[in-house]
Amino acid sequence: MAIKSSTENIEGLLRPGLEASYDPQSLIALVPIHTDQNVADVGSGPGWLSIPLAKYLYGGKLHAIDPRPEMLDAIRRQTEKFRMANVDFMEAKLSALPLDDGSVDGAVLSDTLSEVGRSKGIVKECARILKKGGWLAVVEWAPAGTTLEFGPAAKQRVTMDEVLAMGKDNGLTRIRSRDMGFSHYVVVFRK
Repeated sequence: MAIKSSTENIEGLLRPGLEASYDPQSLIALVPIHTDQNVADVGSGPGWLSIPLAKYLYGGKLHAIDPRPEMLDAIRRQTEKFRMANVDFMEAKLSALPLDDGSVDGAVLSDTLSEVGRSKGIVKECARILKKGGWLAVVEWAPAGTTLEFGPAAKQRVTMDEVLAMGKDNGLTRIRSRDMGFSHYVVVFRK
């Protein structure tokens, strides 16, 4: 399963104004996260969400997981800049996460499913690594037909119904779902 976004434009993926599509703080406010938790950012990319999560988890740990080493290098540079020591960098296939069963309190998939082509295996892996009572937040692009000038093609976008079905198929229960800004939606599950 190939990641579709270009690694040649890492700065573009971290561009100022990206928060106009959705603000990382909005996600942090919606999930049942605590400052001492162990959380996985699955398909972290260059760290647009990883860095705010790691800052919030000052007493915990963030696992930034991506199959592309250049994306993890971008996060590493940011953690050095902010002197953050609570980020674990993991280069891995998203369908085979290098974490033990029941080892994390929470996980985030942000724009990941649309990148890898609706892989049900990624949601299954996230469910596997969650502790009982753990949470999974799936953030994806709004359906086609919106007034977006950026984001993936309509056929790449994953609907909320598809995300809900993936969660249910993996024993997860939806605790909330809602639109996030004008371009995204979020579904938060509990194991």
